[in-house]
Amino acid sequence: MIKVSTLTENTVYKRGYLGEHGLSLLIEVQDKRYLFDTGQSEVFLHNAQKLHLRQETLDAVILSHGHYDHGGGMEYVQSWAAEVPVYVQQKAFEKKYTEDPRTKELRYIGLENAAGWQDGSRICRLEGGSSAIGAGVWLLSEIPYQTEFEAAQGFWREVLKEQGPELAADLMEDEQLLVIEQEQGLSVFAGCAHPGIINCLHHVQSVFPGVRIHSLVAGMHLKSCDVRRIRQTIEALQEMEIDMVVPLHCTGIRAMAMIKEALGERCILAEAGRQIEI
Repeated sequence: MIKVSTLTENTVYKRGYLGEHGLSLLIEVQDKRYLFDTGQSEVFLHNAQKLHLRQETLDAVILSHGHYDHGGGMEYVQSWAAEVPVYVQQKAFEKKYTEDPRTKELRYIGLENAAGWQDGSRICRLEGGSSAIGAGVWLLSEIPYQTEFEAAQGFWREVLKEQGPELAADLMEDEQLLVIEQEQGLSVFAGCAHPGIINCLHHVQSVFPGVRIHSLVAGMHLKSCDVRRIRQTIEALQEMEIDMVVPLHCTGIRAMAMIKEALGERCILAEAGRQIEI
């Protein structure tokens, strides 16, 4: 069994809990506890205290990618886990930006204040591919673009990175998927799934051929997508026959509602402060 506590999420419906644009999950499996992302501030710590979660033991911190709303809380991790390893894909430290489609103004969205924590010996800079960080616990990055409606050409001004003196499209090679092997199948966790959630799942299937995906807990980056793209995503999810789908964060309200309507009880909504079992 896997226990997932939502520490940071865009929505919140319980008294005393806080929400923000970001994501942070505490994932407990067997005797291991992983902090998956840290949101953009200390909100994850506040909500962890409200949930009465033990803060003296943590086995690892995992950063899904190099954006502020997933790694901004790293400067506050010291109070929880000062010495545990931090698994991050090395390209997450690239300088990342986005461009406002109306004003063309650039905005920095990379890991802020990274200089304060990124050089410690506990930082495990992964180079890509698949990496085992525990028994049956894997991190996958460098996700290929193979789904037609999630083509790489869609990344023109939405996410950018410094490339020499210029800015170039950021294909988010640093995006890491957490995959946990269980008896009933694979549990997949994604922070934002910038390469496309179906591309992400196809990549998981290629790394674990013949093993079914049992559950998906993910920001799916569908907030700004049109209805056609959302429907294509839902159709692909239905074809995979995943038992549990938990859409979070950048999935967006419209896409969450459409996924919930299509999948019914197989779709679980997990706002800040919610705990679920897989």
